[in-house]
Amino acid sequence: MALNMYYKNGMIRKSRCQISDELLPTLYQIHDNAKFPQLTWLIDHIYENPKIQPDVAQALADEMVAFERLILSLHLPFPRLPLQNLQTFFTGAATRQQIIYTSSV
Repeated sequence: MALNMYYKNGMIRKSRCQISDELLPTLYQIHDNAKFPQLTWLIDHIYENPKIQPDVAQALADEMVAFERLILSLHLPFPRLPLQNLQTFFTGAATRQQIIYTSSV
């Protein structure tokens, strides 16, 4: 099941992003890794439709960058664009101090 996410971006607009079923195995590679506590939390609660506060969104954005660097250092193939989209999405929510709302589909 995918996780759809959005935050309010202005009066009417919403910024959207998705953690797809194809991306989940990549994220599970760092599950329970002490260097990625917020990503582990997100994975553990992905089907509970969590609300993500701006400070958590910033931590998730930072962990996405660290995760990408880790994968690059190991020379492993990974879905670069979806990970970068997630990082940009989390940074946008944190910068605008917006709560991210989620729903599993």
